[in-house]
Amino acid sequence: MRTIGRLGLVACVAAFASASVHAGAPEGGWYVAPRVNALWVDDGRSADDDVGFTLSLGHSFTENWDGELSLFQSSHETLGGGDTKLRGYGLSANRVFYRNTSRVNPFLTFGLARVKADSDLFGDQEETSATYGAGVLVDLSSSRERGRAVQLRAEIGARRGLSTSSVPDRPVDYVAGLGIQLSWGGKTAPLDSDGDGVNDTLDNCPGTPAGTPVDSSGCPLPQDDDGDGVTNDIDKCPGTPAGARVDANGCELDSDGDGVVDSRDQCPNTPAGAKVDERGCELDSDGDGVLDSQDKCPDTPKGDRVDAQGCSFKEEIKLPGVVFETNKAELLPESLPVLEGAISTLKRYPDLKVEVAGHTDSRGSDAYNLDLSTRRAATVLKYLQDGGVANSMTSRGYGERQPVASNSTDEGRQSNRRVVLRVLN
Repeated sequence: MRTIGRLGLVACVAAFASASVHAGAPEGGWYVAPRVNALWVDDGRSADDDVGFTLSLGHSFTENWDGELSLFQSSHETLGGGDTKLRGYGLSANRVFYRNTSRVNPFLTFGLARVKADSDLFGDQEETSATYGAGVLVDLSSSRERGRAVQLRAEIGARRGLSTSSVPDRPVDYVAGLGIQLSWGGKTAPLDSDGDGVNDTLDNCPGTPAGTPVDSSGCPLPQDDDGDGVTNDIDKCPGTPAGARVDANGCELDSDGDGVVDSRDQCPNTPAGAKVDERGCELDSDGDGVLDSQDKCPDTPKGDRVDAQGCSFKEEIKLPGVVFETNKAELLPESLPVLEGAISTLKRYPDLKVEVAGHTDSRGSDAYNLDLSTRRAATVLKYLQDGGVANSMTSRGYGERQPVASNSTDEGRQSNRRVVLRVLN
Protein backbone atom coordinates (compact mmCIF):
# COMPACT_ATOMS: atom_id res chain seq x y z
CA MET A 1 0.00 0.00 0.00
CA ARG A 2 2.95 2.37 0.49
CA THR A 3 3.83 1.81 -3.14
CA ILE A 4 0.28 2.82 -4.14
CA GLY A 5 0.53 5.97 -2.02
CA ARG A 6 3.84 6.93 -3.62
CA LEU A 7 2.48 6.43 -7.11
CA GLY A 8 -0.59 8.56 -6.30
CA LEU A 9 1.61 11.31 -4.83
CA VAL A 10 3.89 11.34 -7.88
CA ALA A 11 0.87 11.52 -10.19
CA CYS A 12 -0.68 14.44 -8.30
CA VAL A 13 2.60 16.38 -8.16
CA ALA A 14 3.07 15.88 -11.88
CA ALA A 15 -0.47 17.04 -12.54
CA PHE A 16 -0.19 20.27 -10.57
CA ALA A 17 3.26 21.03 -11.90
CA SER A 18 1.96 20.91 -15.47
CA ALA A 19 -1.15 23.01 -14.77
CA SER A 20 -0.04 26.07 -16.70
CA VAL A 21 -3.17 26.33 -18.80
CA HIS A 22 -6.86 25.87 -18.14
CA ALA A 23 -8.25 22.38 -17.64
CA GLY A 24 -11.57 20.95 -18.75
CA ALA A 25 -12.63 18.62 -21.55
CA PRO A 26 -15.40 20.22 -23.65
CA GLU A 27 -18.93 19.42 -22.51
CA GLY A 28 -20.70 17.17 -25.03
CA GLY A 29 -17.41 16.04 -26.58
CA TRP A 30 -15.68 12.68 -26.93
CA TYR A 31 -12.35 11.53 -25.59
CA VAL A 32 -9.94 8.59 -25.69
CA ALA A 33 -7.67 7.86 -22.72
CA PRO A 34 -4.73 5.38 -22.96
CA ARG A 35 -3.06 4.69 -19.60
CA VAL A 36 -0.29 2.58 -18.10
CA ASN A 37 -1.39 0.86 -14.89
CA ALA A 38 0.33 -0.49 -11.82
CA LEU A 39 -1.69 -3.40 -10.36
CA TRP A 40 -1.57 -4.88 -6.89
CA VAL A 41 -3.55 -8.08 -7.24
CA ASP A 42 -5.48 -9.86 -4.51
CA ASP A 43 -3.27 -12.19 -2.43
CA GLY A 44 -5.71 -15.01 -3.20
CA ARG A 45 -4.63 -14.99 -6.85
CA SER A 46 -1.14 -16.18 -5.75
CA ALA A 47 0.42 -13.90 -8.38
CA ASP A 48 2.94 -11.07 -8.42
CA ASP A 49 2.05 -7.40 -8.75
CA ASP A 50 2.85 -5.99 -12.18
CA VAL A 51 1.92 -3.40 -14.78
CA GLY A 52 -0.84 -3.34 -17.39
CA PHE A 53 -2.64 -1.15 -19.88
CA THR A 54 -6.09 0.47 -20.08
CA LEU A 55 -7.76 2.16 -23.03
CA SER A 56 -10.98 4.17 -22.46
CA LEU A 57 -13.44 5.77 -24.85
CA GLY A 58 -15.66 8.35 -23.18
CA HIS A 59 -18.31 11.01 -23.73
CA SER A 60 -18.88 14.19 -21.69
CA PHE A 61 -22.65 14.20 -21.25
CA THR A 62 -22.80 17.34 -19.08
CA GLU A 63 -20.41 19.79 -17.49
CA ASN A 64 -20.01 17.44 -14.53
CA TRP A 65 -20.63 13.90 -15.78
CA ASP A 66 -18.70 11.66 -18.18
CA GLY A 67 -19.45 8.10 -19.20
CA GLU A 68 -16.80 5.76 -20.57
CA LEU A 69 -16.15 2.25 -21.87
CA SER A 70 -12.76 0.79 -20.93
CA LEU A 71 -10.67 -2.20 -22.08
CA PHE A 72 -7.88 -3.40 -19.81
CA GLN A 73 -5.22 -6.12 -19.68
CA SER A 74 -2.31 -7.12 -17.46
CA SER A 75 -0.02 -10.16 -17.06
CA HIS A 76 1.28 -11.53 -13.72
CA GLU A 77 3.72 -14.28 -12.85
CA THR A 78 2.07 -16.97 -10.74
CA LEU A 79 3.86 -18.06 -7.61
CA GLY A 80 5.63 -21.36 -8.29
CA GLY A 81 5.74 -20.75 -12.06
CA GLY A 82 3.21 -20.00 -14.77
CA ASP A 83 1.20 -16.89 -15.60
CA THR A 84 -2.08 -15.20 -14.69
CA LYS A 85 -3.58 -12.86 -17.27
CA LEU A 86 -6.31 -10.39 -16.31
CA ARG A 87 -8.30 -8.76 -19.06
CA GLY A 88 -11.78 -7.43 -19.58
CA TYR A 89 -13.99 -4.39 -20.13
CA GLY A 90 -15.94 -2.02 -17.95
CA LEU A 91 -18.56 0.75 -17.99
CA SER A 92 -18.18 3.64 -15.57
CA ALA A 93 -19.56 7.08 -14.73
CA ASN A 94 -17.14 9.86 -13.80
CA ARG A 95 -18.15 12.85 -11.67
CA VAL A 96 -15.86 15.69 -12.81
CA PHE A 97 -15.35 18.82 -10.70
CA TYR A 98 -14.58 22.42 -11.81
CA ARG A 99 -14.50 21.54 -15.51
CA ASN A 100 -14.82 25.15 -16.72
CA THR A 101 -13.52 27.09 -13.73
CA SER A 102 -10.30 25.47 -12.51
CA ARG A 103 -6.87 24.60 -13.80
CA VAL A 104 -7.23 21.11 -12.36
CA ASN A 105 -10.26 18.77 -12.60
CA PRO A 106 -10.51 16.18 -9.83
CA PHE A 107 -12.94 13.34 -10.56
CA LEU A 108 -14.58 10.35 -8.91
CA THR A 109 -15.33 7.19 -10.88
CA PHE A 110 -17.56 4.18 -10.22
CA GLY A 111 -19.02 1.42 -12.38
CA LEU A 112 -19.00 -2.29 -13.26
CA ALA A 113 -16.45 -4.45 -15.07
CA ARG A 114 -16.35 -7.96 -16.52
CA VAL A 115 -12.97 -9.52 -15.63
CA LYS A 116 -11.52 -12.72 -17.17
CA ALA A 117 -8.67 -14.35 -15.25
CA ASP A 118 -6.58 -16.93 -17.22
CA SER A 119 -4.46 -18.66 -14.57
CA ASP A 120 -2.13 -21.65 -14.92
CA LEU A 121 -2.89 -22.33 -11.26
CA PHE A 122 -6.70 -21.92 -11.07
CA GLY A 123 -7.74 -22.19 -14.71
CA ASP A 124 -9.96 -19.76 -16.61
CA GLN A 125 -12.56 -17.77 -14.66
CA GLU A 126 -14.89 -14.83 -15.36
CA GLU A 127 -16.41 -12.56 -12.76
CA THR A 128 -18.28 -9.26 -12.46
CA SER A 129 -16.54 -6.60 -10.39
CA ALA A 130 -17.48 -3.22 -8.96
CA THR A 131 -15.02 -0.47 -9.86
CA TYR A 132 -14.40 2.74 -7.97
CA GLY A 133 -11.68 5.31 -7.54
CA ALA A 134 -10.55 8.93 -7.82
CA GLY A 135 -8.27 10.86 -10.09
CA VAL A 136 -7.27 14.19 -11.56
CA LEU A 137 -7.19 15.73 -15.06
CA VAL A 138 -4.99 18.65 -16.12
CA ASP A 139 -4.67 20.27 -19.56
CA LEU A 140 -1.28 19.93 -21.21
CA SER A 141 -2.54 21.91 -24.19
CA SER A 142 -5.92 22.99 -25.48
CA SER A 143 -7.61 24.68 -28.40
CA ARG A 144 -10.97 25.46 -26.87
CA GLU A 145 -12.35 27.33 -29.84
CA ARG A 146 -12.00 24.04 -31.74
CA GLY A 147 -13.14 21.89 -28.80
CA ARG A 148 -9.82 20.06 -28.44
CA ALA A 149 -7.78 19.27 -25.34
CA VAL A 150 -4.81 17.10 -24.35
CA GLN A 151 -4.89 16.30 -20.65
CA LEU A 152 -2.73 14.47 -18.17
CA ARG A 153 -4.81 11.79 -16.41
CA ALA A 154 -3.77 10.22 -13.10
CA GLU A 155 -6.01 7.99 -11.01
CA ILE A 156 -6.10 5.34 -8.33
CA GLY A 157 -8.85 2.85 -7.56
CA ALA A 158 -9.92 -0.76 -7.13
CA ARG A 159 -11.81 -3.63 -8.77
CA ARG A 160 -13.80 -5.66 -6.25
CA GLY A 161 -15.23 -9.02 -7.35
CA LEU A 162 -18.90 -9.66 -6.65
CA SER A 163 -18.96 -13.47 -7.00
CA THR A 164 -18.57 -15.92 -4.10
CA SER A 165 -17.94 -18.86 -6.40
CA SER A 166 -14.67 -17.61 -7.90
CA VAL A 167 -11.15 -18.39 -6.75
CA PRO A 168 -10.25 -16.41 -4.78
CA ASP A 169 -13.59 -15.46 -3.20
CA ARG A 170 -14.51 -11.85 -4.14
CA PRO A 171 -10.97 -10.72 -5.02
CA VAL A 172 -9.92 -7.06 -4.69
CA ASP A 173 -7.31 -5.73 -7.13
CA TYR A 174 -5.89 -2.20 -6.68
CA VAL A 175 -5.04 -0.15 -9.77
CA ALA A 176 -3.09 3.09 -10.22
CA GLY A 177 -2.92 4.60 -13.69
CA LEU A 178 -1.10 7.41 -15.46
CA GLY A 179 -1.68 8.51 -19.04
CA ILE A 180 -3.23 11.13 -21.27
CA GLN A 181 -6.76 11.98 -22.33
CA LEU A 182 -7.41 13.35 -25.84
CA SER A 183 -10.72 15.25 -26.26
CA TRP A 184 -12.52 16.61 -29.29
CA GLY A 185 -15.89 18.11 -30.25
CA GLY A 186 -18.66 19.28 -27.94
CA LYS A 187 -19.40 22.68 -26.48
CA THR A 188 -16.52 25.09 -26.07
CA ALA A 189 -17.61 27.24 -23.12
CA PRO A 190 -15.17 30.07 -22.31
CA LEU A 191 -13.29 29.64 -19.05
CA ASP A 192 -13.68 31.63 -15.84
CA SER A 193 -10.34 31.18 -14.07
CA ASP A 194 -11.07 33.28 -10.97
CA GLY A 195 -14.66 32.03 -10.59
CA ASP A 196 -16.24 35.50 -10.62
CA GLY A 197 -18.87 34.63 -13.24
CA VAL A 198 -17.15 36.58 -16.05
CA ASN A 199 -15.44 34.69 -18.90
CA ASP A 200 -11.70 35.15 -19.12
CA THR A 201 -11.96 36.79 -22.55
CA LEU A 202 -14.15 39.56 -21.05
CA ASP A 203 -12.54 39.79 -17.59
CA ASN A 204 -10.72 43.11 -17.17
CA CYS A 205 -9.75 42.24 -13.59
CA PRO A 206 -8.41 38.65 -13.56
CA GLY A 207 -7.51 37.16 -10.22
CA THR A 208 -10.41 38.76 -8.33
CA PRO A 209 -10.60 37.15 -4.83
CA ALA A 210 -13.25 34.45 -4.52
CA GLY A 211 -16.65 35.72 -3.40
CA THR A 212 -16.03 39.35 -4.37
CA PRO A 213 -19.05 40.92 -6.16
CA VAL A 214 -18.04 42.07 -9.65
CA ASP A 215 -19.53 44.04 -12.54
CA SER A 216 -19.96 42.81 -16.13
CA SER A 217 -16.26 43.41 -16.81
CA GLY A 218 -15.17 41.25 -13.86
CA CYS A 219 -14.01 44.17 -11.71
CA PRO A 220 -15.01 44.47 -8.04
CA LEU A 221 -18.18 46.41 -7.31
CA PRO A 222 -18.22 49.13 -4.65
CA GLN A 223 -18.67 47.55 -1.23
CA ASP A 224 -21.64 47.91 1.11
CA ASP A 225 -20.15 47.41 4.58
CA ASP A 226 -23.36 47.93 6.55
CA GLY A 227 -25.44 45.76 4.20
CA ASP A 228 -28.20 48.34 3.69
CA GLY A 229 -28.19 48.08 -0.11
CA VAL A 230 -26.39 51.42 -0.60
CA THR A 231 -22.72 51.15 -1.54
CA ASN A 232 -20.03 52.84 0.52
CA ASP A 233 -19.23 55.41 -2.14
CA ILE A 234 -22.68 57.04 -1.88
CA ASP A 235 -23.72 55.99 1.64
CA LYS A 236 -24.15 59.15 3.72
CA CYS A 237 -25.05 57.17 6.83
CA PRO A 238 -22.50 54.34 7.25
CA GLY A 239 -23.06 51.89 10.05
CA THR A 240 -26.82 51.61 9.63
CA PRO A 241 -28.23 48.88 11.95
CA ALA A 242 -28.81 45.52 10.26
CA GLY A 243 -32.30 45.22 8.78
CA ALA A 244 -33.11 48.94 8.97
CA ARG A 245 -34.93 50.45 5.99
CA VAL A 246 -32.97 53.23 4.32
CA ASP A 247 -33.40 55.86 1.63
CA ALA A 248 -31.27 56.31 -1.48
CA ASN A 249 -28.55 57.95 0.62
CA GLY A 250 -28.30 54.98 2.97
CA CYS A 251 -29.93 56.85 5.86
CA GLU A 252 -32.68 55.32 7.98
CA LEU A 253 -36.27 56.18 7.15
CA ASP A 254 -38.51 58.29 9.39
CA SER A 255 -41.86 57.32 7.90
CA ASP A 256 -44.03 59.55 10.08
CA GLY A 257 -41.63 62.52 9.95
CA ASP A 258 -41.44 62.94 13.72
CA GLY A 259 -37.65 63.12 13.84
CA VAL A 260 -37.21 59.60 15.25
CA VAL A 261 -36.01 56.95 12.77
CA ASP A 262 -38.21 53.91 12.24
CA SER A 263 -35.87 51.45 13.98
CA ARG A 264 -36.20 53.41 17.26
CA ASP A 265 -39.76 54.67 16.80
CA GLN A 266 -42.03 52.88 19.26
CA CYS A 267 -45.04 54.93 18.13
CA PRO A 268 -45.15 54.80 14.30
CA ASN A 269 -47.71 56.87 12.37
CA THR A 270 -47.51 59.86 14.72
CA PRO A 271 -49.68 62.73 13.31
CA ALA A 272 -47.75 65.27 11.27
CA GLY A 273 -46.39 68.12 13.40
CA ALA A 274 -46.96 66.35 16.72
CA LYS A 275 -44.27 66.76 19.38
CA VAL A 276 -42.69 63.46 20.39
CA ASP A 277 -40.22 62.13 22.95
CA GLU A 278 -37.03 60.17 22.23
CA ARG A 279 -39.12 57.03 21.59
CA GLY A 280 -41.11 58.77 18.86
CA CYS A 281 -44.27 58.85 21.01
CA GLU A 282 -46.48 61.93 21.37
CA LEU A 283 -46.15 64.14 24.41
CA ASP A 284 -48.77 64.73 27.08
CA SER A 285 -47.34 67.92 28.50
CA ASP A 286 -49.92 68.49 31.23
CA GLY A 287 -50.08 64.80 32.20
CA ASP A 288 -53.85 64.54 31.94
CA GLY A 289 -53.79 61.38 29.84
CA VAL A 290 -54.71 63.18 26.61
CA LEU A 291 -51.96 63.60 23.99
CA ASP A 292 -51.02 67.16 23.10
CA SER A 293 -52.24 66.77 19.51
CA GLN A 294 -55.75 65.98 20.81
CA ASP A 295 -55.74 68.19 23.92
CA LYS A 296 -58.00 71.21 23.45
CA CYS A 297 -57.35 72.35 27.01
CA PRO A 298 -53.55 72.36 27.52
CA ASP A 299 -52.16 73.12 30.95
CA THR A 300 -55.03 71.41 32.76
CA PRO A 301 -54.42 71.61 36.54
CA LYS A 302 -52.77 68.48 37.87
CA GLY A 303 -55.28 66.02 39.31
CA ASP A 304 -58.31 67.35 37.38
CA ARG A 305 -60.55 64.82 35.72
CA VAL A 306 -60.68 65.50 31.98
CA ASP A 307 -62.80 64.37 29.06
CA ALA A 308 -61.56 62.93 25.74
CA GLN A 309 -60.54 66.43 24.60
CA GLY A 310 -58.39 67.05 27.65
CA CYS A 311 -60.79 69.55 29.25
CA SER A 312 -61.66 69.42 32.94
CA PHE A 313 -65.14 68.39 34.06
CA LYS A 314 -66.83 68.38 37.43
CA GLU A 315 -70.62 68.00 37.31
CA GLU A 316 -71.13 66.77 33.77
CA ILE A 317 -69.35 65.54 30.67
CA LYS A 318 -70.67 67.34 27.61
CA LEU A 319 -71.21 65.43 24.38
CA PRO A 320 -71.26 68.12 21.69
CA GLY A 321 -72.07 66.69 18.28
CA VAL A 322 -74.25 63.81 19.43
CA VAL A 323 -77.31 64.15 17.17
CA PHE A 324 -80.29 61.99 16.21
CA GLU A 325 -82.67 61.55 13.32
CA THR A 326 -85.51 64.08 13.47
CA ASN A 327 -88.13 63.11 16.07
CA LYS A 328 -86.40 59.74 16.54
CA ALA A 329 -83.92 58.11 18.94
CA GLU A 330 -81.61 56.72 16.21
CA LEU A 331 -78.06 58.12 16.31
CA LEU A 332 -76.63 59.77 13.20
CA PRO A 333 -73.16 58.60 12.08
CA GLU A 334 -71.47 61.89 13.03
CA SER A 335 -72.31 61.15 16.67
CA LEU A 336 -70.13 58.06 16.91
CA PRO A 337 -66.65 59.70 17.24
CA VAL A 338 -67.97 61.81 20.14
CA LEU A 339 -69.40 58.75 21.88
CA GLU A 340 -66.13 56.83 21.36
CA GLY A 341 -64.41 59.67 23.19
CA ALA A 342 -66.91 59.35 26.02
CA ILE A 343 -66.22 55.63 26.24
CA SER A 344 -62.48 56.38 26.54
CA THR A 345 -63.13 58.93 29.30
CA LEU A 346 -65.35 56.62 31.36
CA LYS A 347 -62.86 53.77 31.08
CA ARG A 348 -60.16 56.12 32.36
CA TYR A 349 -62.30 56.82 35.44
CA PRO A 350 -64.05 53.51 36.22
CA ASP A 351 -65.28 54.75 39.62
CA LEU A 352 -67.42 57.51 38.10
CA LYS A 353 -71.17 57.13 38.54
CA VAL A 354 -73.05 58.89 35.77
CA GLU A 355 -76.55 59.57 34.57
CA VAL A 356 -77.10 59.80 30.83
CA ALA A 357 -79.41 62.82 30.65
CA GLY A 358 -81.47 63.61 27.52
CA HIS A 359 -82.89 67.09 26.75
CA THR A 360 -84.98 68.62 23.96
CA ASP A 361 -86.06 72.08 22.85
CA SER A 362 -89.57 73.41 23.54
CA ARG A 363 -91.21 72.51 20.24
CA GLY A 364 -93.90 69.89 20.65
CA SER A 365 -95.84 68.88 23.75
CA ASP A 366 -94.17 68.41 27.11
CA ALA A 367 -95.18 64.76 27.24
CA TYR A 368 -93.82 64.08 23.72
CA ASN A 369 -90.51 65.80 24.49
CA LEU A 370 -90.16 63.94 27.77
CA ASP A 371 -90.65 60.59 26.01
CA LEU A 372 -88.29 61.51 23.15
CA SER A 373 -85.52 62.61 25.51
CA THR A 374 -85.95 59.43 27.59
CA ARG A 375 -85.56 57.22 24.51
CA ARG A 376 -82.53 59.17 23.27
CA ALA A 377 -80.82 58.92 26.66
CA ALA A 378 -81.45 55.15 26.68
CA THR A 379 -79.92 54.86 23.17
CA VAL A 380 -76.73 56.58 24.32
CA LEU A 381 -76.59 54.43 27.46
CA LYS A 382 -76.80 51.25 25.39
CA TYR A 383 -74.05 52.47 23.03
CA LEU A 384 -71.75 53.12 25.99
CA GLN A 385 -72.45 49.72 27.52
CA ASP A 386 -71.92 47.97 24.16
CA GLY A 387 -68.57 49.79 23.95
CA GLY A 388 -67.36 48.05 27.11
CA VAL A 389 -68.06 50.75 29.70
CA ALA A 390 -68.45 49.09 33.12
CA ASN A 391 -69.19 52.23 35.16
CA SER A 392 -72.36 52.51 37.22
CA MET A 393 -74.75 54.24 34.74
CA THR A 394 -78.44 55.14 34.50
CA SER A 395 -80.40 57.12 31.92
CA ARG A 396 -83.15 59.69 32.24
CA GLY A 397 -85.05 62.08 29.98
CA TYR A 398 -85.77 65.66 31.04
CA GLY A 399 -87.60 66.83 27.93
CA GLU A 400 -87.71 70.61 27.60
CA ARG A 401 -87.56 71.35 31.32
CA GLN A 402 -83.86 72.23 31.71
CA PRO A 403 -82.96 74.57 28.85
CA VAL A 404 -79.45 76.05 28.68
CA ALA A 405 -80.37 78.70 26.08
CA SER A 406 -83.39 80.54 24.75
CA ASN A 407 -85.83 78.49 22.68
CA SER A 408 -86.73 81.57 20.65
CA THR A 409 -83.75 81.18 18.26
CA ASP A 410 -82.46 78.31 16.13
CA GLU A 411 -79.09 78.47 17.89
CA GLY A 412 -80.72 78.32 21.28
CA ARG A 413 -82.98 75.42 20.38
CA GLN A 414 -80.01 73.51 18.96
CA SER A 415 -78.12 73.98 22.25
CA ASN A 416 -81.11 72.70 24.20
CA ARG A 417 -81.30 69.50 22.12
CA ARG A 418 -78.51 67.64 23.87
CA VAL A 419 -77.36 64.56 25.77
CA VAL A 420 -74.89 64.92 28.63
CA LEU A 421 -73.29 62.65 31.20
CA ARG A 422 -74.11 63.93 34.65
CA VAL A 423 -71.52 63.03 37.29
CA LEU A 424 -73.24 61.69 40.40
CA ASN A 425 -70.18 61.30 42.64
